[in-house]
Amino acid sequence: MNIYILNTLEIGISSIDMLKKHLKICGVIGLSERERSDKISGYKYLKQYCYDSSLAFIEVQSYSLSNKDDKDKLLNLNIDFLVVTGWQRLVPTWLIEHCKKCIIGAHGSVHGITGGRGRSPQNWALLMGKKEFYISIFKIDAGIDEGPVIDTRKFVLSEVDDIKTSYYKVSWLTTQMIVDYISNISSLSEIGVVQEEHARYLPQRLPEDGEIDWTRTTKEIYDFIRALTRPYPGAFSLLGKNKITIWRGRPFVVEDHSHAYKYGQIVKLYPNGDFIVKTMDSFLCVEDYSASLEGGDECLKEGDVLSSCCFEDQMVNIIDRHYKKYPQLTLSDDILNLVKDEDNKNS
Repeated sequence: MNIYILNTLEIGISSIDMLKKHLKICGVIGLSERERSDKISGYKYLKQYCYDSSLAFIEVQSYSLSNKDDKDKLLNLNIDFLVVTGWQRLVPTWLIEHCKKCIIGAHGSVHGITGGRGRSPQNWALLMGKKEFYISIFKIDAGIDEGPVIDTRKFVLSEVDDIKTSYYKVSWLTTQMIVDYISNISSLSEIGVVQEEHARYLPQRLPEDGEIDWTRTTKEIYDFIRALTRPYPGAFSLLGKNKITIWRGRPFVVEDHSHAYKYGQIVKLYPNGDFIVKTMDSFLCVEDYSASLEGGDECLKEGDVLSSCCFEDQMVNIIDRHYKKYPQLTLSDDILNLVKDEDNKNS
């Protein structure tokens, strides 16, 4: 049985490591070497990893697999199962038809695969402060996460999870499901369960959607930051010409009636670089951040006020962008309710 992996993300390596402990993997299909880019969050050139792991590395040039040389190269492979562990693009029909068994993908959301098709489901789950997540493996077809479902499992999202640990959990459970399926294929249905109709979708997030609204509650800002931290571009604010990317913060509740602080104001800067920022209802302690220009900690001082976007406007732009590109794909109520909730708060 010839099993190949389709992956170009660093976060997908843990899945490959676990899969090759239980299954014989013929090789990994991955993107050629290029500069790291926000357009491919978490990109990793896998040639060295494959060499160290004694795996063949099949290098392709185009993320869409539309390059003719890429197509010819992949069509020359004898593939039974192709397992997608980190490839945020639709798989072309010609490759789906080329695989003798199927292409196995993984997708999920807080409402399952059908209730949250589309982009960034784990980011959205954390950003909205959700408590659980359903992940499925399915047979990829020409649609967007529409193929027959093979298996589904659920995990808890705790208050201390971030996007990295969420990915670890997804990788863990996805790998278990794939190994169980391929190892027992002779005794299991090869068809899968057809998904129900009336699917809902999640919209794509772009790096510029990460600006923080300091007029929101500490909990909302905390969720926003942990949803967008590494390997994603991060949540950020502007301070003059500096872009301050915040990788980790935590709620900081203390009674202080001595000052009328502005939202986004740095009210305390500690010698180790940590700083406290005013939010709508309390404070946030920032423990890991980076500045886009030289200066590091020196570019911050007590009293500085970080830029603050309007979260409602941010969501309206994300929703409008989705419907301009995919007018036929109805968004999840959770996404639409984020705007309604902001309207209610401001009314």
